[in-house]
Amino acid sequence: MKNDLNLTDFLKDVFSSFDKKVENSGLVSICVEIPCIDLFQVYELFINKYPFSSFWEESNGISYIAFEKCKYVTLDGPKRFELAKEFNSENFKNLINLTNESHNSALSKIIYLFSFSENLNNNLSSDVPSLEAILPKILIIKSDKNCWLRINGHVEGKSSLRTLIEEIWTIRNQVINSGSELLKSSGLKTSFDLPIIDDFLHSLETSNTNLKKVVNRGIQLVEKGILEKIVLANRIKIKFKNKLDLLEILKRLKNNHPNTCRYVWKRNSKDILFGASPEKLFSFTKPNLTLEALAGTISTNSNFKKLLKSTKDLKEHNYVTQYLIKCLEVSKIKNFQKSDIKVNSFGDISHLQTLIFSKVENICPFELLKNLHPSPAVCGYPKNAALDWINTLESFPRGNYASPMGWVDSSGNASFLLAIRGARYIEENIEFIAGSGIVSGSVLEKEIDEIKLKFESIVKQIFFAKNPR
Repeated sequence: MKNDLNLTDFLKDVFSSFDKKVENSGLVSICVEIPCIDLFQVYELFINKYPFSSFWEESNGISYIAFEKCKYVTLDGPKRFELAKEFNSENFKNLINLTNESHNSALSKIIYLFSFSENLNNNLSSDVPSLEAILPKILIIKSDKNCWLRINGHVEGKSSLRTLIEEIWTIRNQVINSGSELLKSSGLKTSFDLPIIDDFLHSLETSNTNLKKVVNRGIQLVEKGILEKIVLANRIKIKFKNKLDLLEILKRLKNNHPNTCRYVWKRNSKDILFGASPEKLFSFTKPNLTLEALAGTISTNSNFKKLLKSTKDLKEHNYVTQYLIKCLEVSKIKNFQKSDIKVNSFGDISHLQTLIFSKVENICPFELLKNLHPSPAVCGYPKNAALDWINTLESFPRGNYASPMGWVDSSGNASFLLAIRGARYIEENIEFIAGSGIVSGSVLEKEIDEIKLKFESIVKQIFFAKNPR
């Protein structure tokens, strides 16, 4: 952004563009480049002003903060990926950009959150929609050392356009004045809430009796050849009447869970999904498509060679890799490259990771999502049979756990993660869900320990000190 840009010139440029592109009214988008900012500072500035917000931060790639809804749709029921595609096409077809994008990263974006399963009115129907799709009113984008502020809105003539321009200009000034100095990790607070920690540990211990039965049944299904793999999860729900310090948690996750994507989907002040996902389902920046296989788990404090030599973990991982390759073939993508398998660390937990790369001219993100989700990394194999057994064995709906969350821009670029390694704050409760992949050779006690490790990984970022025990 030119530092000498002023409101008068900005108004003139946008009005001129409006005269050329818009008859009188329409859905418009205005973008302005801003100095590089710290996302935490900006999120803190506006998080209480708007009921809805979403946060997405990764070290390598596009990060964003979204506030308020310009256009949105929710769905309970089937055909969610089809509806998402329709919503995406319709809104980008109608959206008129009144400013020139200086960089592909600055393009208009629609953000999405799906549930793990479609809500089909069964006994475990989720209390979250099958689909939430939002064209944000305000979007702040960060890529490398570049930042942009975008505002979307429906205008009726130049009077309402001027109001929209003045709003983005006011937000721009607030963002710039918030300061651009990065927050130091040393400023993180400690947080001990021993009663809540005790509640969590008690709930975990209480749930283990049923969890062992469920996991043992999963092992039996695999050993009998009914399934090749199944991912079974446990849910812990505890009372939390304190104010959720979301910004503090996000700072900790960034500090203690590197290589993850920190995410938030704040429906309102009483319903907030958040976490630090290690697993990117796919990313597409034309022409580069990248899929990620992530399965096989070990504590970061352990010897990584154990994981690379573990027959059970390699088998679990290979189901995911082969499934992703089959999905590419279904999408008629035959030319791809596969990275060597390696161990990648995400804070306390490390996983086997394989990346799959391809170059494609174009791809529908929603068709790819429909093929990919749920992958054997969070469901099992064969997929439909594993899904049926998950619905039979698990006594709770997964909701947004292990579901796709991400964005699609106006050029068709997209990025989606799986909402794992997180929690949901809902009506003075916090819910945690974690799972483990079961294949031939799985041992009950080790699967229980893995689920506990995943729980503790996120729990101590919320309730424990910066340097947890």
